[in-house]
Amino acid sequence: MAEVSPEEARAGMAARTAAREPGPHIDKVVDFIVPGLDAGIPVRIYHPKDATGVTMAFHGGGWLMGNRDSFDAVCRHLANDSGLAVVSVDYRLAPEHPFPAALDDVWAATCWVAEYGHKLGLPSERLTVFGESAGGNLAAVVCLLAREHAKPRILAQALVYPATDARQQGTSLSTYAEGFVQRKVDVEHAFRTYALDHGVTPTTWKLSPFLADDHAGLPPAIVITAECDGLRDDGEAYARKLAEAGVPTTCVRYLGMLHTFYSMRGQVDAATLAQRQIADALRHAVQAA
Repeated sequence: MAEVSPEEARAGMAARTAAREPGPHIDKVVDFIVPGLDAGIPVRIYHPKDATGVTMAFHGGGWLMGNRDSFDAVCRHLANDSGLAVVSVDYRLAPEHPFPAALDDVWAATCWVAEYGHKLGLPSERLTVFGESAGGNLAAVVCLLAREHAKPRILAQALVYPATDARQQGTSLSTYAEGFVQRKVDVEHAFRTYALDHGVTPTTWKLSPFLADDHAGLPPAIVITAECDGLRDDGEAYARKLAEAGVPTTCVRYLGMLHTFYSMRGQVDAATLAQRQIADALRHAVQAA
């Protein structure tokens, strides 16, 4: 990612997506536009029959690539496995739209679905959030914002190898700096392109949710990490931070796995297990409510 243009990176992700198995049929799938702060925000809604709640889903891609199509199979499996409706947010990408554009979009979409989703037939009074990598960062910050604003009520957060600390100090980032798909230079490039090259300091909590002043009162969390991933330590440190603040938290490290394994269902057995684990956690959170 660090050596190619954003256009080339996006084309590469599209090619990898096309080579993977499509997700299952969902009863109702609709592309929609929700109002945003600056413009409409494209979303894709996966609505299984008799859905019991809603998950807001934020794709990965270093804040500079990825979209509804790259996340389509993951969201289809999540809707199918959990029985929840899934709203995948096609947030704006850097460098064309640097921080906080992506965050503004996922926050605005989450608030809109919470307030008006019922008009689309969504059971949005039972809301959860899910994000992978950069999307995990966004999901974590959305939970912090929801607590700050006292709404919307989020029942659970599911974070898959989330980027949580722009200081980039984790030992795993050096241990797996080369040779494990995502390199240290790619992580550095993503943080710079999204925020650090645009005057944002690494300690800004809306960029680094690990550095928020307080994590008490956040939604119960499940955090998935991959052993051979530079972001592993950040995800696990965030899980510890949540647990120490009294947030019910489950953290699972998948041994031998690399960054991006989660989306490789049909190619990697662990991806199927991890996806079902996330689906079970979100479904149980909705049922418990």
